[in-house]
Amino acid sequence: MHPDFEPIRLRSLLASRKGAWGLSLLLGWLTLLAVVGLLAISGWFITASAAAGLVVAGAYQFDFFRPAALIRLAAMTRTAGRYAERLSSHNAALALLQDLRCRLFAKLAKSPWQQGQVSAKQQHRLIGDIDLLDQFPLSVIAPWFWALSILAVIGMFYYWLAPSLFWLALPSLLLAGLALQALLSRQLVRLAQQDTELVEARKVFLLESLQMRAQLVIWQQWARRTEQFSASDQAYLQQHQYQQRVSSALLMWQQWGLGFGLLLLLWQGGVLVQQQQLDISWLVAALLAYLACFEILAPLTASATALGHSQAARDRLNQLGSAEPEPQAASLVLGTQSPSLQLDALQWSFTQAQPLTLNVQAGEMLLLSGASGGGKTSLLETLAGYLTPVSGRCTLNGEAYSQQSVRPHMAYLPQQFDLFNLSLADNLRLGNPQASDAQLWEALAKVALDDWAAAQPLQLQTPLGEYGLEVSGGQARRIALARLLLRQQAVMLLDEPFAGLDEQTAQQVMNTVIEHQRQGVLVVVSHSWPAGVLNLPQVQQIVIT
Repeated sequence: MHPDFEPIRLRSLLASRKGAWGLSLLLGWLTLLAVVGLLAISGWFITASAAAGLVVAGAYQFDFFRPAALIRLAAMTRTAGRYAERLSSHNAALALLQDLRCRLFAKLAKSPWQQGQVSAKQQHRLIGDIDLLDQFPLSVIAPWFWALSILAVIGMFYYWLAPSLFWLALPSLLLAGLALQALLSRQLVRLAQQDTELVEARKVFLLESLQMRAQLVIWQQWARRTEQFSASDQAYLQQHQYQQRVSSALLMWQQWGLGFGLLLLLWQGGVLVQQQQLDISWLVAALLAYLACFEILAPLTASATALGHSQAARDRLNQLGSAEPEPQAASLVLGTQSPSLQLDALQWSFTQAQPLTLNVQAGEMLLLSGASGGGKTSLLETLAGYLTPVSGRCTLNGEAYSQQSVRPHMAYLPQQFDLFNLSLADNLRLGNPQASDAQLWEALAKVALDDWAAAQPLQLQTPLGEYGLEVSGGQARRIALARLLLRQQAVMLLDEPFAGLDEQTAQQVMNTVIEHQRQGVLVVVSHSWPAGVLNLPQVQQIVIT
């Protein structure tokens, strides 16, 4: 693990939002306590009312107002508490996901050995892994905290009624709540981890097959690929069904254990009632409080599965920082050594007519155009190092793309980019964490967004919303481009940077990008170009067919 990359630890997931998680746990605890109280008080009230009705009128006084008020209070607390707990827990979970996304992507942006290695597709997979981590506080920590604390309250209630009831109920509660979980939890965790890996492998295999469908059909390999997917799909379904059977068996044995404990409690309570050591109404209250344990302990059976999913997601995310950076063989910092991008008989697609050979020197610009579906984006992803060429190779200053020293010098703006629920300044600083406010304004000016940002009430602190929903599509793309312009990269690769821009704005952005990259290599994919660009002497144009 690289020293600058702090690994994700499950036990620290609640640390960033202690107040939100604390409120959620408290509301859930009050809700379950209200459930137990509602059952116990209702049982006591109904039985005590019936007993009072059997007594000769006037010989027994019974206050039914306060128990009835407690029942109404418990019912309202249960309903309102359940709604408030769900609201607060999901608010805390969404805040946790936001913290994790910003923390992880900020680490990737600041780590030079990771820059250029994570494509847009990989980023969306990372988001999926991050989303799995919220299962740990929601489905592991919360159910166990509520179960143990409420069981302690019920145990104290039994001990207050009669110590013999407590000692009789304790083994069944421990067996159903803890012992069975301990016996099968390791197996369920392992099955959940396998389930997560099989789901990911299945999805990747399917997406790759669909992407290569034309080539597979041409080479008569589509039927074989379909059979392979069917086999992997069947293996996943069998494993998932086995996991469900183990979970169902655990739940069944838990319910049987609680049911046996209920029978023992009824037997011992009957003895105490006959010996007049316990009132019948309190026995009914104790039995109904015990029934609440079925609801309290049932979510524990899913906690092991949630733990396995969270551990698998954590391990994949931590792998991002597991590789040590290799020493750079040569410096490619702009102004020190002029970059040169070479394509040697490059074939990036099976349907490509002929290999591509060219040399793009520092200060030159390569324009890629052509019809949709012709392979422009695939070529750009190959130049960025995300796709492996079918044949030939790409080199930067004679170094192969497989060398670690090449990757940090690639700046890539894909069609699908990421903006986060942070301020404008924080999103821009993902490109250069040390950038000053003046540098941020300069980058915004290069993409014609400085006037817009200055007109906002919060200016650089303007929130962009999740996925940049608070700004238009053209503004979001220019913000992502400004983030790239904050770094001086040897090679800049832009996929449709003018989408959603008018002619004047596109011309201004194009001029500033060319000026920014005058000591480097610029490769742009676009369906339409600003006027005059194709006439520039340093421009090479390639039409992809």
